[in-house]
Parts: sequence; C-alpha cells; structure tokens
Amino acid sequence: MMRDAPQGVELLAEARRVLADTVLPQLSSETRYQLLMAIRAITLAEHEFEASVDTEEKLGEMLHRLVGSDGTVPEFTRLLSTRIRDGDFDQSKELYEFLRLVVAFKLKETNPSIVEEGMESSLDRLQGE
Repeated sequence: MMRDAPQGVELLAEARRVLADTVLPQLSSETRYQLLMAIRAITLAEHEFEASVDTEEKLGEMLHRLVGSDGTVPEFTRLLSTRIRDGDFDQSKELYEFLRLVVAFKLKETNPSIVEEGMESSLDRLQGE
C-alpha cells in the first residue's frame, strides 16, 4: 500500500503550479478559460487523491493493529499472509472487514462505478475517523 515518491498528489500540485504560474499568463482569453477549467479539474483530483492517501494510511494502521507487530506495511502484509496460512485468522471478523475495506479502496481508485454501496459507506466511515 505504500507509494513511491513523488506521490501523485505532489505531481498534480506541481502540474497545477506550472500551468497557473507559467502557461496561464501567456494565453488569450478563450484558451485561458479552457486552461482554468483544466486547473480546476487538477485541483479536484488532488483533493480526491489526498483523501485516498488518508484512507490508505488508515488501512495501514488497521493492518498494524490486526497483526499486532511493529514494522512497515510490506512487513505487516507478509506477516498477515503467514498468519492466515497458519490459521490464526480463521473466523476473524476483523480480518474480513479489513480485507473488504482494502478491496473497496482499490476498486474506488481503479473502477469506482462498481464499488458497492455498503463498501462505499465503510470507506467513508474510515475516512471520517
């Protein structure tokens, strides 16, 4: 769940800054309006991405609590896999809810139209925490 640097939100912010500071002042009124619409779209995407990063961090915290160990997210993931294979989470409602949220998070990023309503509301609650 960890992302490489620079992260998408940083790339969007830099693109928006370059467009607003460098390109926009050089444009005619008609193309200026079109660029302002594009800058607004980038700003909205930044907000969505920031919300996504917050959710991802909260999922990482949930994973940390679930495995009850210190380390990094990749280490938590490996430990969780081992413990699932060992049967430590058989009948675990906590694991089921965590995996459900991870699936909803990934679907929301890649194909939001198929995120089920219940999964969407679970993600919304997670973002509100």
